[in-house]
Amino acid sequence: MPDDRRFSREEIESGLNDLGERLEYPPTPDVARTVRLRLDEERGRHARRAWRWPPFLAPRWTAVAAALVLISVFALSPTLRSTLSNFIAPGDQTSSEVGGSAARPESGGTQDRYKQDAGVASQAAGASAGSAGEGATGCPHPALEAKPARGAAGTKFRLSGRAFSSGCRKNTPARGVRIYFLQSGKTWKLETLDADRGLTFETRLIVPAGAKPGPATVRATTRYGEAVEDHFLVLR
Repeated sequence: MPDDRRFSREEIESGLNDLGERLEYPPTPDVARTVRLRLDEERGRHARRAWRWPPFLAPRWTAVAAALVLISVFALSPTLRSTLSNFIAPGDQTSSEVGGSAARPESGGTQDRYKQDAGVASQAAGASAGSAGEGATGCPHPALEAKPARGAAGTKFRLSGRAFSSGCRKNTPARGVRIYFLQSGKTWKLETLDADRGLTFETRLIVPAGAKPGPATVRATTRYGEAVEDHFLVLR
């Protein structure tokens, strides 16, 4: 016979309570404590960062900068050097005073020292200017030459270059030199090559098939945008 018996609310609640006592639940993590510990660590970290010296104001760099300033002042001030020398070696000053008229006056010595320092500074400035002038005018000037400088479309010719350096560095060969053939607004890229240790290169090229009879130009362009050209005549 089917069981048509209905349970009352009290029986259902009692059964649920009994079932809840039998079930095992996993332990609930203490989320509030974990969050509180994380916040405390972040506050401590920010506090330590706030008291940290900036990199350029660190005590060791401040001491180094102060030492460099003192050394520069001592090296550039003849009067300070003379004062410190007299303070460190007073015996020399006493012997000069005892010498009377035979001793050289102190003012003259200071003037001579000023002249000597001025001469050294002038020589240094001249040397620096000479080096700058050499760097400005000592850059190699590349040159390009096509042999023969004429030929019909499809014929071969030889192209050589010299003094192709990387920028203004005389001992560094140029890399990625692009060779172009130009005529009447048209441009053909023929090759990309590198200069050798002697800053030179030599290659064999072909006159583009689309070139028309008449004047043309062979151009070599470096990575620094420096362009060197040579004339070419396309024959029939």
